Amino acid sequence: MSEYQRKESRYVLPRNLYMATLYQIRDYYRMKQEAEAALTASPEPPDGQPRGTAIGNTVESAAIRREKYVRMVKIVDEALEEIPEEYRRGVWRNIMSGEPYPDDASRNTYGNHKSRFIYEVAKKIYILD
Repeated sequence: MSEYQRKESRYVLPRNLYMATLYQIRDYYRMKQEAEAALTASPEPPDGQPRGTAIGNTVESAAIRREKYVRMVKIVDEALEEIPEEYRRGVWRNIMSGEPYPDDASRNTYGNHKSRFIYEVAKKIYILD
């Protein structure tokens, strides 16, 4: 499936940034799963060698990793909340699986909301002005 960005929109991003943001959004479910798994993960046992490769503070590193995933999930959730409720499902399904937009509104309407959603996520992740 070919992804393109609307050029007429005021929410235009550089191509690479657009694609990077799109893939961050598509990684939503994995990030959510990783954040949950970080709560129950346990470190590997040390190998007993004086100069072993075990991380010194495993709890801290797991908390940092989990926080990274939680932050990304929260950014996507917040940006999705900015879309009017009647368009969220269509935009979400189009981004995640390439489904066509529903027939309850114009393709332009859905396209505008999709562009805005991706732009808002990019703005929060990559600190755009």
